[in-house]
Amino acid sequence: MVLYNNLFIEEIKKENLDQNVEKSISRYNEVIIPFYKSKGVSELFNGVGDITIACRTFHSPNAIAKIILCTGYNESYLKYSELIMNLCEMGFSVYCYDHRGQGFSSRFPDQEKKGFVDKFENYVDDLCYFFEQVSSNNHQLPIFIIAHSMGGAICSLAISEKKINPNAVILCAPMFEIMLAPYHFFELPIYLLSAFLCKLKLEKEYVFGQTDCIPFRPFENNDVTHCKSRYTVWRKHISEIEDMQLGGPTFLWMKESIKASRRARKLSKQNNIPILLLQAENDTVVRNSAQDFFHKNSTNTEKVILECAKHEILMEIDFIRNKALESIKNFILQKIPR
Repeated sequence: MVLYNNLFIEEIKKENLDQNVEKSISRYNEVIIPFYKSKGVSELFNGVGDITIACRTFHSPNAIAKIILCTGYNESYLKYSELIMNLCEMGFSVYCYDHRGQGFSSRFPDQEKKGFVDKFENYVDDLCYFFEQVSSNNHQLPIFIIAHSMGGAICSLAISEKKINPNAVILCAPMFEIMLAPYHFFELPIYLLSAFLCKLKLEKEYVFGQTDCIPFRPFENNDVTHCKSRYTVWRKHISEIEDMQLGGPTFLWMKESIKASRRARKLSKQNNIPILLLQAENDTVVRNSAQDFFHKNSTNTEKVILECAKHEILMEIDFIRNKALESIKNFILQKIPR
């Protein structure tokens, strides 16, 4: 373990050298973004309550499978342009969309730039509708879902409630419990407090301590990734594209998300879809013990721990990210019907 940690530290130093960061950012601007712009097709669909949902499709020639990308809180499919290119290079077509209230999708009345959702189950229904649309296109190809963080809770509920039936699912650092406090037992009191404040008509007010979006958050001491180049290009998108700017969560988002996380854990025994759970060893955004509970109770779930990884596994340094991509690729290839 000591040897691994020393190797990891050396890899961080090497990848985050100024010249290597500049080289990675240049590759992003010269290779990845041109791929994203030239290969993707943008569309819209109406989600529950006539909220307009933005989606983007990347067709891979001679695709062997279709992958739906279900992102996390305060994210957009634009953030995953590198992953999308990687998946297309593996021979997969990629379908992605932005959740209601964030990214390129429509906001709610009076939401401004706060993290808000009307009802968590509507996230689930949006995914289900999108899944059905993707299924109807090239229906002979198998369908997989890669879901990160909040997207993991959304996807888990959709399959546990038997609303969709993908061939398999990859959950990256899924939100089965938000790290709200040092100890698990604070989850229920925080839920009850949020529910009480929603009854007082404060559902669109920020949770205590949360603020509007701060585009230029420094890389140092961030809690999501060790990779300076990937962090930098995403924060640059946030600073330049107004649609990418979202502040902290509101009381209703918190209430709905805690309830959904608890339900996803409770329903884990009902999962009958093969799942690969990628766990970030040093996650401080979601609680790994909740993922362990899910893994223990879901017999079709295999877990891979990404040592030293922070929350955003797919935005990590190559030393971690490449292992995650290899695990995803191997898992999908194993699950494609012969």
